Amino acid sequence: MGPLVSGASGSDTPDLAGRRPASPTIRRLAAFAAALLTALFVLPAAPAAANDGCLDVTVVVDFGALASEPETGCAEEPANGLDALVRAGFSVTEVASIRGMVCRIDELPESDCGGAPPAKEYWSYWRADAGDAEWSYSPVGGADAEPGAGDVEGWVFGDGAEPPAIAPGEAAETTEGLGPDAADKASFTWVIAVAALAVIVALVIWRARRNRHA
Repeated sequence: MGPLVSGASGSDTPDLAGRRPASPTIRRLAAFAAALLTALFVLPAAPAAANDGCLDVTVVVDFGALASEPETGCAEEPANGLDALVRAGFSVTEVASIRGMVCRIDELPESDCGGAPPAKEYWSYWRADAGDAEWSYSPVGGADAEPGAGDVEGWVFGDGAEPPAIAPGEAAETTEGLGPDAADKASFTWVIAVAALAVIVALVIWRARRNRHA
């Protein structure tokens, strides 16, 4: 009896243990599943990267002497000015005795929040409607404001004499964020991708089991 010769690559000839090699179809499905799984990890970041600035409410926080540069965030469909601060990624502590008056943003300044802050050291509230080039001091507090898509909100720590150091238009253009519908679209795309991956993996497993029992 001559020596055993292994079959050519891609054949269905069993090996010495009686196992059949994976068929080209299974290998292709497995490769496609791996590629789709890799794509899923970068998919959530794609909508934000595709947007040219904040498409909803831009929030600017100018810490004045407390920090070197203003910070910005994008708030999706906020209920009011204070909610916009939170949705944009900032923490907010209100004055205990005055509804809607901001005492601290991101835990600054380090002061007691029982009563109204000093007139020269408080968070002033500024607003700019969509398309406005200049800031306007808000006639209402953050709890009573109703910002809409395209508006820019500004908070400055100091004596209230100066608006945020960054212009409203510049803040909106340079702040990354999701628009009103982008988050829902991203979630829907994610669900579809996961479902497709599950079907492919199930098919690969079914074909592998079928070949083992053949």
